[in-house]
Amino acid sequence: MDTKQRIIKTALQVFLEKGFDRASMKEIARRAGVTKGGIYHHFESKEHLFREALSFITTQMKKWSTTQFRSVNSAKDLLAALFGSIKSMRIAFSRIVGETAEHHPYSFLEILISAARRNEGVKREMEAIYSQTRENISTILLSAQERGEIRGDIDCRVLAFQINSLIEGTLLLSVLDETFDLDTIGDQMYRNMWRTIER
Repeated sequence: MDTKQRIIKTALQVFLEKGFDRASMKEIARRAGVTKGGIYHHFESKEHLFREALSFITTQMKKWSTTQFRSVNSAKDLLAALFGSIKSMRIAFSRIVGETAEHHPYSFLEILISAARRNEGVKREMEAIYSQTRENISTILLSAQERGEIRGDIDCRVLAFQINSLIEGTLLLSVLDETFDLDTIGDQMYRNMWRTIER
């Protein structure tokens, strides 16, 4: 791993732990094993480093998502993969970020929301990612509907939004309520959703 990437990954960990405002360049430098000047050689400001860290994680998660859903051919496969991602997303996130036990994918969403409020470019990029995700889900569901695999009276665009919201909401609730097991809840949600939409 080169110095720039090490700084980005270290910064991401610090941002996840402390948020943007409380993260300091001094701490990022210390933990990355470089000087503050070394950071400023690659990044003109903390905001610039933050945008690069967000770009890194979203790019890596997009790659993970593409791999995760590559073999999806039916609505049932799609639901299994999507709700299975609740568990596998945590594992992928850990590998990408090098997170410790207290970190969680929702921590990323928290700093992302904060960034989107401050930066219109981040907001537009995230809107595009979520919109594309829903569009991909909707396209597979529409094809499944045409094949008679799922009920014909379902609005596939709304269902795509529901599925996306359920997954994001589950990640949020897992931070607020640790009494349910993320390793099993996704499978239970998948089975419930499939029983609701299957023909």
